[in-house]
Amino acid sequence: MSSVVKDTLLKLRDGRLHLYRQNDSKKWFWRTFLNGKYVVRSTKTDNLAIAKSTAENDYDKHRFQSITPDGTIAHSWEECERGLLNSIAHDDTTRPSRIKNYKVKLGVLRQYFHSFPIHAIKTKTIEDYLAWRRDTYQPPYRNFHSPTVANKTLRSDLLILRQVLKYAKREDFIKSLPDFPKLSVSPGASGWFSEKEWKQLWKFSRKWIKQAKTPQETAQRNYTHDYMMWLVHTGMRVDETLDVRFEDISEIHKSETDREKDCLYVWVRGGKLAYRMKPTEMIGLFGAVRAFERLKARNPEAKPEDLLFPTNPAAYIHELLSAANVLYTNDTPPKRRTAKSFRHTFIMLRLLNGVDVYSLAQNCRTSTQMIHQHYGRYLTSRMKRIELTKFLPRKNSAQRKEDQ
Repeated sequence: MSSVVKDTLLKLRDGRLHLYRQNDSKKWFWRTFLNGKYVVRSTKTDNLAIAKSTAENDYDKHRFQSITPDGTIAHSWEECERGLLNSIAHDDTTRPSRIKNYKVKLGVLRQYFHSFPIHAIKTKTIEDYLAWRRDTYQPPYRNFHSPTVANKTLRSDLLILRQVLKYAKREDFIKSLPDFPKLSVSPGASGWFSEKEWKQLWKFSRKWIKQAKTPQETAQRNYTHDYMMWLVHTGMRVDETLDVRFEDISEIHKSETDREKDCLYVWVRGGKLAYRMKPTEMIGLFGAVRAFERLKARNPEAKPEDLLFPTNPAAYIHELLSAANVLYTNDTPPKRRTAKSFRHTFIMLRLLNGVDVYSLAQNCRTSTQMIHQHYGRYLTSRMKRIELTKFLPRKNSAQRKEDQ
C-alpha cells in the first residue's frame, strides 16, 4: 500500500476524517474508521479546496448511511441480496429455475436500490422505483410483446423486493416492512384453446412429427407432443410438470369398453407452490395415460427417481403453435399462447362440461375463488346454454298449446 506523503495529512471533522496524498498519486484521498474497518476513497482531484469539500460531503453521506436512526450499524442492499440468495439456495425444495428467476429480478432491482442502505427503503422509495421502472429503465433486450411495463411485471418485482426486506427483518436489520403500493391486475386466463382449436392442434402435431427431417428432430417432436398432451390432460402447472418423476405415478386405471375413460393418478410434490402446499394427488385423463406409456416405452431403463420431463421444450412448443397457426388468440388485441395455455385449456374444458368447481380446484391445486376470477368471465350464456335452460319452468302440453 502506498504511504502518506509527509506533511500532507489533514484532520477534519474533529479528527475522524483524514485527508492526505499518497507518494504515487497527485490526487487527494480521504479515510475514516467506521464500523470496525477503514474506509478509503479518492476525491479524484488535486485541488485542495475541492478535495476538502468532496471529502466532507462523501464522509457525511457515508457516515449517516452507515448508521440507522437508532444508532445501530446500517446494512447494505448488497448484503441483504446476497443473504436472500444464500437462504433459498440452501433450501432443498428450491428449483434452479426459481433461483434463476430471483437473480434476474434482483439484477433489475439492484440497479435502483444498490445505493440505499436497507433501512432507508421506505414507501416513497418504492413508489419512486416504480416510476423509474416504467419511464427510465431500459432492458438489455427488446420486449417483443409490449412496449410498456405491465402491472403484472411490476408486482413480480415488488414480490422479490418484499423477500429482500423480509430477510432484513428476520436478521433484525430493520424493525418493520414499509407499506407497498397496490397495483391492480385484471385476472384472466387468456390463451386457452377451444375444443375445435385443440382438436386442430393435436391432429397437426402428429403430422408435424412425421415431417421431421432427422431422428433427433423426430425424438424431440415426440417429446414435445407428449409434454403438451400431459399438460392438457392433467391441468398441471409447467413447473409442477417438470418436477414429476416416474415413481410419482401411483395408479393407472384402464377401461375395457372405452379408452377415453382411462386415467392415472400422479403425486405432485414440487413446483413454485411447494413451499406452502403439501403434496397432493392429481388425476390425469386418457391423453396423459398415453403420453406416460409412450415416455416409458422410449425410456425402458428409466429409474423410478428419474424425471418424466427432464427438460422444458418451450422453444419447440412455440414452433409447434406457430406452425399450427394457433400461436395467437382471436382476441382484440391478440394474445400470445404458451405452455401455460394448456393448463387453462384443461380447466376451461372441464368447466364447460359441467365439472364441479370445488372438485376442479382441489385437483388443480388452486382455489374456487381463483377459478371464478380467472375463468368465470369466459363462461358466457351461450357456452352454458344447457345448464341455464334448466331454470326455465316446465309446461305441460295444454299450456304450450295456449302459448301458441
